[in-house]
Amino acid sequence: MTEWNKCPGCGITISGVPDYCPNCGEPWTIECPNCSITWRFWEYPKFCPNCGAPAEKHGVTRGKQRQAVPEVGKPKATT
Repeated sequence: MTEWNKCPGCGITISGVPDYCPNCGEPWTIECPNCSITWRFWEYPKFCPNCGAPAEKHGVTRGKQRQAVPEVGKPKATT
């Protein structure tokens, strides 16, 4: 039986359990802010399976947040 999961970043449904979404690159793991172990976001959504720390208390609700890439404006025309 194939396992299906929904990406927390872009919402597409993917078969299997990849480490990153092949569509948007969102990491599919959570790192505990207390003990630093990682787990897949859908396995234990609210508490660390190792130390029991509440993930939401530290603002962690899914994979590590990606850094925003600044938008690059149009090149200035040279005259």
